[in-house]
Amino acid sequence: MQLITPVKILVFGLILSFFAPIVIDAQGYYNRYEYRRKRHEINFGAGATNCLTDLGGADVIGSGFLWDLDIAKTSYVGQVSYVYWVASKFALRGNLAYSKISGDDAQTQEFFRNNRALNFETNLIEGSIMCEVVLRNVRTGNRYNLKTPAGKFIGAKNPLGIGFYLLAGFGGIYYQPWGKDNFSYSGSGLKYQLNPLNTEGQGQPDPITGEIIKDYSGLAICVPMGFGIKKAFNGNAGIKLEAAYRFTSTDYLDDVSTTFVGGSIDPYPVEMSTQAEQMSDPLGTHQKGDERGDPARKDWYSFLGVTLSFTINDNTPGCDYD
Repeated sequence: MQLITPVKILVFGLILSFFAPIVIDAQGYYNRYEYRRKRHEINFGAGATNCLTDLGGADVIGSGFLWDLDIAKTSYVGQVSYVYWVASKFALRGNLAYSKISGDDAQTQEFFRNNRALNFETNLIEGSIMCEVVLRNVRTGNRYNLKTPAGKFIGAKNPLGIGFYLLAGFGGIYYQPWGKDNFSYSGSGLKYQLNPLNTEGQGQPDPITGEIIKDYSGLAICVPMGFGIKKAFNGNAGIKLEAAYRFTSTDYLDDVSTTFVGGSIDPYPVEMSTQAEQMSDPLGTHQKGDERGDPARKDWYSFLGVTLSFTINDNTPGCDYD
């Protein structure tokens, strides 16, 4: 039995976004002021998500950006949004998303990462406010390109009817990473919430600087940036294919950021539990002060999905005119 993967869903959505309008009537008329009676839009979307953190990634350190993504750990995202059209080419959007991201050092053959043997998964709840800037309006005009008495086309100058837009904004996320114990005899296969374990000695002096290591709260700022294409079914409904990256203010989406705080030579702080030591260094091959992550690079994640959009007509008299 074949599994339905996020990649298959996206491929199907991409095909649907181009061929659905062929079988669904898309007649209407083009009016650059039409947004005034269609300011309100509701979107429902689903798709795939991936992340770039300290864990997993490519087989070579330094690949960076998209080349360091672990495609095997692609997971899901669902989102709903409200869009308010301020002008024909500019909209404000409130977005709520729920997704899952994960990473695993077992997925890479790079020696340092593979020997670190860490893994994580976390569910993300994201709320954001974004701006959409339209570079090309989606065509909702009549399919026959009829002309006005003055000889101008009523339909838009966009024979495929596809719109293109950019988006950017800011928001907040809530996350709590979990890790799976794959190695200890007593807890193999069990999952632990990693934040309470303080796997990098949070609350204790840093082994190098001596400063108290700060804990992370599970709340962070995100900055979405991306683009999308849109195809109209008719004047009130359409489909979008959208890709957006979320840059964050945290390096702890995966619970990994700085150094190991113990080892076989220098024992772990007495405040750390057995589970914390195991989840900090599963193979027990590192020493105090060894690099565990890279705090100079913040974590980020991305969404790629298909969205159905529905506009709500405003029948207020005169809303079409200056």
